[in-house]
Amino acid sequence: MAKKVLCDTHGETDQAFVCHHLVEKSFGLGFNREAVSIDDPFPDAWCDNCELIRAAHGDWTDEAQNQTEIKLICSGCYERSRIRNTRPALTLDDLAGLRWKCASCEKWHTGPLLDLSFSAPHYWSSEEVTGSRWKVLRSGEIEKTCQSFLDSDYCAIDDRDFFVRGIIELPILGTAESFRWGVWGSLSRENFEALLRDEEEPGRVERPPMFSWLSSQISDYPKTLSLKMHAHIQEPGARPQFHLERCDNLLAREFHEGIAPERVRDLMFRALPAQPE
Repeated sequence: MAKKVLCDTHGETDQAFVCHHLVEKSFGLGFNREAVSIDDPFPDAWCDNCELIRAAHGDWTDEAQNQTEIKLICSGCYERSRIRNTRPALTLDDLAGLRWKCASCEKWHTGPLLDLSFSAPHYWSSEEVTGSRWKVLRSGEIEKTCQSFLDSDYCAIDDRDFFVRGIIELPILGTAESFRWGVWGSLSRENFEALLRDEEEPGRVERPPMFSWLSSQISDYPKTLSLKMHAHIQEPGARPQFHLERCDNLLAREFHEGIAPERVRDLMFRALPAQPE
């Protein structure tokens, strides 16, 4: 059984070892390791510079090990380091020269498009009568001025189904950047009303993660509706961060394992309208 280590970010997880270059906020340094196995899912890892040392000595001899420094980290930090430091064939820098015209602002932009979003939950119908967001009275009671409403952050349908808009961040391989999907997730009535009450309260960040079903169908993936996730509440003015549970859906895999810059480019151009010459 793997030994455990307590991490401030990831809690108690399996321990792992990497060269000192791969800790903290490093990215793009290369990520070398032995084969992953059931018995050793987090084998020792090292950067490309340390790989030169290992190769020069034919293996990790005592002399080679004396020329690098090994650090103990948790398996969660290990996976984040792998994502940030893996060197894909196409890098984000290769996309820096992309030029595209935004359909919303009609302006030309340069560089990769890293944010795509949905303006309403999948279940919202264009035939719905849109009311105003429910009011929170000074007493804390909620005044429901309508049965259904949709604004930029919250949605209620028939005073029965409730949704909040949030962000799924997919870490981009070889970088410290993320590709962001602005999506909607369901909430229980209790959690939905709690967020309305606490919208301006700094203490809202102390709320435990709220269970949610993904309520946006992203056409570039197999069925994404009803993927299990949790809404991590942020400070006032910031949308929740959705953390997807692990499963075999491509979106969940990219959330946990990272997305390649080449796929970022493909998603970008499929989402944009045909670009003028």
